[in-house]
Amino acid sequence: MTWRGLAALLVLWFCAPADGAPPAWPPKLWLNSDCGTPVFYRFDPPMKSEHLTRVLDDLPGTAVDAFLPCPQFSDDQFWFPLKSAEPYDGRQVPDGKFEDKYFKRVAGNVRSLVQQKLDPMVIWQERAHRNGLMFIPSLRMNDVHKDYIDLWPSLRSAWERKRQHLLIGKAIPNWYTHPYTHSWAMDYAKAEVRDRKLTIITELCTVADVDGFELDFLRSGLFFRRGEETRGRDLMTDLVRRIRVMLDDLGRKREKTLRLVVRVPTSIKQCLQQGLDVPRWIRDDLVDMVVPMAGGYLDMTAPVEEFVALAQKTDCQVAGGLEYYIRGYIKPGQQGITNASLERLRAGAASFWDRGVDAIYLFNYDCHGQFPFTGGKRQALNEIHDHAKLAGTDQHYFVTREMSQKTPVGTGYKQLPAELDQRGKRSTFTWHVGDNVPTEPGPEDPRRGRLIVRTSLSPKVDVTLKFFINGKPVAPTRRNGTVFVFDQPPVTRGRTRLDIRMDPPRNRTVRVEEIEYLLSRDLPKS
Repeated sequence: MTWRGLAALLVLWFCAPADGAPPAWPPKLWLNSDCGTPVFYRFDPPMKSEHLTRVLDDLPGTAVDAFLPCPQFSDDQFWFPLKSAEPYDGRQVPDGKFEDKYFKRVAGNVRSLVQQKLDPMVIWQERAHRNGLMFIPSLRMNDVHKDYIDLWPSLRSAWERKRQHLLIGKAIPNWYTHPYTHSWAMDYAKAEVRDRKLTIITELCTVADVDGFELDFLRSGLFFRRGEETRGRDLMTDLVRRIRVMLDDLGRKREKTLRLVVRVPTSIKQCLQQGLDVPRWIRDDLVDMVVPMAGGYLDMTAPVEEFVALAQKTDCQVAGGLEYYIRGYIKPGQQGITNASLERLRAGAASFWDRGVDAIYLFNYDCHGQFPFTGGKRQALNEIHDHAKLAGTDQHYFVTREMSQKTPVGTGYKQLPAELDQRGKRSTFTWHVGDNVPTEPGPEDPRRGRLIVRTSLSPKVDVTLKFFINGKPVAPTRRNGTVFVFDQPPVTRGRTRLDIRMDPPRNRTVRVEEIEYLLSRDLPKS
């Protein structure tokens, strides 16, 4: 055990928690707030302290025990003035012609806070601690909203405009799906970029009584220019190490343990490809928690077990990350993006807990969908933090589709969409069920199971598909056009493997679009 782990245990042994004291490490349910949609976008100027704490004031009565506010409006612009960086206060739009009405509202709110001498970081920290929450600000390490060239040029800071040689520019890696040929993302191979980030993070940790800090590497995958990602791993690790040292030094002065959290891509392979040597960060005791999750959409099939295995015999914790948006799985006639239901949130959390995570982490939960939290969205906040509370509940599992619709089939990191092998070789899809599954519904567990496989295969096409669940051949209960439905399939707790193949082989393109598994008391009739 490292000295930080031993120090934390000593605090737990000898310090009785007071009312409103932050929870023991690690908190079980984390909520990351971008502070934009529910706060700065929500109110006209002047902004008041009760506006700033709108999200925090909605959390009492839930199991959330860690609050992670994002201090940035854009990548290099903040909700408030810093000595080291500019606020988004309207100076970026001297003619007053903002690209979006909400940008104008933000600038007015920022100016009003300055006039009232209200510091959001201090207000958030004080309210978080009063509510018994850990307070861990989260910095987006490269947010590329500013890349929307014709839409939002005011999102680029004066510092960036004067130093365009420090940007990724046109050297976008080939593996990165990007709608533009030029990126304003900062190049972390440049010492000036790394030094600037450390200076900003140090100031943010100094102005408020933080309990730690999070480095969010998921607002884009761009950190190094094309071909420089492998060499960049040591450079990024050095920055993480410097931030670790800064937090340790500050923690000793404040007589508390300050935690370093990193939010990273869902697989070790993807982390390394982007220049993020997360295995080394864990091995060298640089980080206290790793949050592997998809950027932008819920991915309950994320291989968190890779990180859990790496963290064994270390002090590093692993959290399973849940988003509120879902890629695909659109109902007939649906308008807009699919939101995560209570049943889907339960399934994602149960799956992660069953694979050994130490916490559940919510991103954009207050930004997307209904807020303040009511109904199933609020109910989830009192269930998903505890694996035992999820046992026996209705759950809705699904296999994640590729995050970017521009990614060619079969070339991304997600299992779907996929094209079946025309030679008859099996295509494999997996997901992890985090709860016991009754063989048949009964008084103790009345839930039924249903597997739904959506394909591109029309009934008019002379192609036969064969299905296998955990090695056992299964036949669909019924077929509705391109959709195959299996009632009470032989799915059990743990890793489920679904194999699909053409039998006999055919020179036809057949895509598997979506796979979902429902475990419910009240299944739909169709």
